[in-house]
Amino acid sequence: MQGENALVMGMVVHETKESARAVATRLEQAARVRGIVALEAGPTGFPQEVSVVVGIGGDGTLLRAAGLAFGGDIPVIGVSLGKVGYLTDVAPDAIELLLDRLVAGSLEVNRRMTVAAIAPDGRTFVGINDVVLEKVMTQRVVEIGVEINARYFTTYRSDGIIVATPLGSTAYSLSAGGPVVDPELDALIMTPVAPHSLLSRSIMLSPDAVVKLTVAGERPVRVNLDGREAFGLEEGEVATIARGARPVRFLSLGCHPFPQAVRHQFGLDHA
Repeated sequence: MQGENALVMGMVVHETKESARAVATRLEQAARVRGIVALEAGPTGFPQEVSVVVGIGGDGTLLRAAGLAFGGDIPVIGVSLGKVGYLTDVAPDAIELLLDRLVAGSLEVNRRMTVAAIAPDGRTFVGINDVVLEKVMTQRVVEIGVEINARYFTTYRSDGIIVATPLGSTAYSLSAGGPVVDPELDALIMTPVAPHSLLSRSIMLSPDAVVKLTVAGERPVRVNLDGREAFGLEEGEVATIARGARPVRFLSLGCHPFPQAVRHQFGLDHA
């Protein structure tokens, strides 16, 4: 029988991969042996309060897990499905080590900055990877005016603009030509997507920079955070982008530091 003070672990499992379900079953069984209560997330979250959230799948699953954990300032950790990602640094064969260190309280705690987007109506949305302003009309570029720290910077004609955290630098920002940034740093990385401009490179800004993005033309844009649509903007409307009010806490075994994760992801192990 579980004690009243048993550690409660929330699990977010990749919805379509059978391998994720198998790993979740192994994790739940190993947790039970150690007196840990394992609960799986439902459509609206967990049925009771949890002490830690484990994402089982790829980096996308861990982002979903982190989104659930962030509201309650709960730490999160990712278990991969065999290939270690930038965020999921626990391999399936390290599950028992993960649980032992979780019980002992000896996991590393890494605080990673978040990014916030403020809509014209004052609502604030928080992302872990990035804020993306992108075109709604697929065949047309959009015009987005950029103001940084209350000073006009430029107006991009492009498919969109990404403002990423260092953790998100290896996601959409990277595919748009942005740099790979060590998540130990704090910064905002602004990258235009397919710009019609002489300035096509990313710009790394202070983590305390405030970026205002204004729809300068008649074509609307949508604003996504971590790949989920948050709100839309029409001509003349502004999205204000800045550091999130608090970081997200990731737990780690410390077995795959960032340079090694990059090496692995880019296939440099055999270079």
